[in-house]
Amino acid sequence: MSEADKGNWREISSVYEDLLCRKVGLSKPLSRHGKLLNSIKTLVSALSPSLKHKDDVSRRPDRSKTQHLRLDYTPLGHGCDSRNRVRIHPGDVTLLWNAILLQGIFGEPKVVIQLLEQEKMRSELVEWARELFFERQSLAGLGLLRQELIHLLERLPDADLKTEELPNPFADALPQMGLGHLQGNVLKGLAAQTAALSQGDSMMAAYLSGDLEKAYQQALPIETDNEVLAKYRKLIIRRYEDATSFDALLDTFRKKDL
Repeated sequence: MSEADKGNWREISSVYEDLLCRKVGLSKPLSRHGKLLNSIKTLVSALSPSLKHKDDVSRRPDRSKTQHLRLDYTPLGHGCDSRNRVRIHPGDVTLLWNAILLQGIFGEPKVVIQLLEQEKMRSELVEWARELFFERQSLAGLGLLRQELIHLLERLPDADLKTEELPNPFADALPQMGLGHLQGNVLKGLAAQTAALSQGDSMMAAYLSGDLEKAYQQALPIETDNEVLAKYRKLIIRRYEDATSFDALLDTFRKKDL
């Protein structure tokens, strides 16, 4: 491809900045969001597999694998360790945006690729997401704009992800940044929180039935950002430790009496 042909191709670093700063609202420079950039670069590598031989300067698309994004690589130097200037076809920017959102929701790049390639798998994953989002769990505190998320999941089964821009369900951050309990993607964070709440149900059932020792054993492995659950976990542990300390004190008195 000639330089004239590349003229309207955009440098991918500027596309990242446009999408993440203008659309999401992240602060510049993007280098301060290293974890997010690494996640997105891993995603892009999966969507556009490339080759670079050990003694070669240039990187090039691996034509033996599916190329979801059209990228062009131009060496910036002459050594085998030289970096490449990466440009993206302007017609693929919408797909990149959608892929970033899907990575934030579903996680692994291989799942994003399944959403792009497999219609049946896309429907199944959307149904699972809808159940987890709207039937099992509250979205409070997860930094999601509920209406945008509903709209995204409604459109996803039928959307042409190359041309239709999905709505952004995140507010001022992306799960790939690894903030709080989102753990890199929303479904992972929700699944973990749901599991913790399930454990919490067992803990509270034991506590309310008067079995403090069982409630204590249920409380120990729970890790949660749910304020109510964390409060009761702390209460149960404290009461159990107080009770066992009191029993130990009584045993000491009994031994003295003997």
